[in-house]
Amino acid sequence: MVALVSEEMASTCQVEACSDSHVFKIAGYSLAQGIGVGRCLQSSTFTVAGHDWAIVFYPDGHGVNETDDHVSVFVTLLSDTAAAEDKDGGAGGGVRAHVDFALLDQRRSPPVIKKESRLSYSFASRGASAGYAMFMSKAEVASSGLVHDDCLAVRCVVHVVRVRDAAAAGAVVAAVPPASVITNAYRHVTTRTWPAMKRRFGTDDGIVFLFDLLLRCLMVYVNTKLREDERECDRGRCRAKCRCKCGGCCC
Repeated sequence: MVALVSEEMASTCQVEACSDSHVFKIAGYSLAQGIGVGRCLQSSTFTVAGHDWAIVFYPDGHGVNETDDHVSVFVTLLSDTAAAEDKDGGAGGGVRAHVDFALLDQRRSPPVIKKESRLSYSFASRGASAGYAMFMSKAEVASSGLVHDDCLAVRCVVHVVRVRDAAAAGAVVAAVPPASVITNAYRHVTTRTWPAMKRRFGTDDGIVFLFDLLLRCLMVYVNTKLREDERECDRGRCRAKCRCKCGGCCC
């Protein structure tokens, strides 16, 4: 019997996120208002997944699409997109990240999130920015109590998405043990033999043929059994006639 052997290869691709947050506090917020549309305040540099980032806040709006009555908030990539595992799979590559922006209510300890939004973006190169030109209206900021002791707190959470292939991540690449003969036979019967039999014997002529085949097999089995019984009887008669003590037939 020839054993049916199948071998499958398996590998794992690990997708993970490296996350960190930064809180940018703007003290003297009332003095920042009126700084001018398109002019910004920038946080200090913080690092996530080996990349440098900064929060960029526009008190009088970014200046795009009539945003002068809203505050704008962005995050900017300050470093190169050199790490291969950070490259986005799309055209041109880049650092793929999910970014959460929030304004914090500092009247509570610890501060709670008053306004939060998330976006996903592929930062193609150094200097790339992503954010909201109309994050919250200036009137809502003033009336919501977010400005505490003339200080506004902006929080940014960056989740850098990394894709590590099997070789880089040390994932298991192994041959799956070959399936047993019974398993392969079962697959063969269920996927090939049985559908073929259903197509062949699903008609009236097929059913007649099947019954005829079963009857012929039964007759062959009965005839074989009868011949075996006759030979056994002949051996018994021969042993009865033999007078030797050998126990066999010497006739």
